[in-house]
Amino acid sequence: MKIVVMSDTHLNRVTDEFKGICARYCNDADLIIHLGDWVSTSVLDHLSQYPLEAVAGNTDNHLIHDMLPAKKVIRADGRRLGIIHGWGSATGLRGRLHGEFSGVDAILFGHTHRPLQQQENGIFWFNPGSVFSGRATPERTLGILHVGERLESEIIPI
Repeated sequence: MKIVVMSDTHLNRVTDEFKGICARYCNDADLIIHLGDWVSTSVLDHLSQYPLEAVAGNTDNHLIHDMLPAKKVIRADGRRLGIIHGWGSATGLRGRLHGEFSGVDAILFGHTHRPLQQQENGIFWFNPGSVFSGRATPERTLGILHVGERLESEIIPI
């Protein structure tokens, strides 16, 4: 199962560049996961043409928070994936996020704008970075998660 994971789009509208990114990476995906900080509901509307699971982020307005939960657990090819945006300082974030889920195989999160792929204590941690708005790094990225017998991931520079 191929899952495109993105976060922190921070777009006020759907741009031609975003449409191109979606056409390139989402058309052959089994699922798209967006981890919040959309900014505009138009981005959510655009991604809704694909099989989509999503959560709201800390900078999203009340319209997005009314449509999406702050966190959820989804099943993908027999795996339990916790999806959440994140909040506060990057320091200690994984500890805070770990407390939000139990019995998951992976925790997918955004917020830091920094890509991460790490197996630790039986949990696969995955942050796809930011599609458009890098903070500490100018690198713009999204992620691909392959779910099967194992969880495998890629960070894709844009």
